[in-house]
Amino acid sequence: MDRDILTINGKRASRIGLGCSRIGSFNNPAPLRETRNLLAAAIDLGVTLFDTADVYGQGDSERELGRLIAGARRDDLIVVTKAGKAFSAKMRLLRPFKPLLKPLLSRRLERQISRQRDGNIGSDFSPHVITRAVEASLRRLRTERLDALLLHSPPADALTNQALCEALMNLQRAGKLGCFGVSCDDVATLEAALAMPGTTLLELPADVLAEAAARGLDAEIRHRNIGVLAREVIRMQPGLSPIEAVQACLADGMTQCAVVGTTKAAHLAQIVRGAAERPARAGALLD
Repeated sequence: MDRDILTINGKRASRIGLGCSRIGSFNNPAPLRETRNLLAAAIDLGVTLFDTADVYGQGDSERELGRLIAGARRDDLIVVTKAGKAFSAKMRLLRPFKPLLKPLLSRRLERQISRQRDGNIGSDFSPHVITRAVEASLRRLRTERLDALLLHSPPADALTNQALCEALMNLQRAGKLGCFGVSCDDVATLEAALAMPGTTLLELPADVLAEAAARGLDAEIRHRNIGVLAREVIRMQPGLSPIEAVQACLADGMTQCAVVGTTKAAHLAQIVRGAAERPARAGALLD
């Protein structure tokens, strides 16, 4: 078994995934045509995995990805989305006005809106909320099944809720989820995710990946063949160039796909080409 290869629902994930948190966001100054050009360029570069969430761009990130995958490439592309966070009613009311407001916003106002946004995001991992979120994501993504759903940065204790696990498994049995897992912010949540029945995919920031390896959790992850996406790879390794940071992550023995957030096709192209030249990692992997 080649641990480097991540397969989700029979589709092979690229080693570099595109993070889509800024698609549709107030703090993304790029016009819509540039966003669509970026997505098209990603496909041309061989990127097959796109990482989003129901709250990114107040749902507009999923809508744009839904538009992308509605074409003939649907069988080749993997969309990983997340649920568990929600904007306040005040922030939701702003969404219809984004096309009018964005061209008028100064950088200062964009930062203010971004801070307000961060302060107006709540969390709810109750079973009925997650089920409703999945249904909404299916509509925005224009699909009958989500390739993968991650719980979006839950606290560790939320993952001990048996009813939540049952709700996720019911969605999977109903054909609405290909697989599910957790996007973890810390090792405590990672440990809870590993204990949660049905977990087959993890998304971990670079610092949690390092701590997981130090605690020996990497062996369990490999042994159980749990998929691993890495995020915040460049930001959390400031001593390395972006390409070096990605190469180091992909050589860690756990990471199968490094998710890189960018609005520039040229930047994405540099990362993809750099990842293809990654150095061989040291150490054996479990077969």
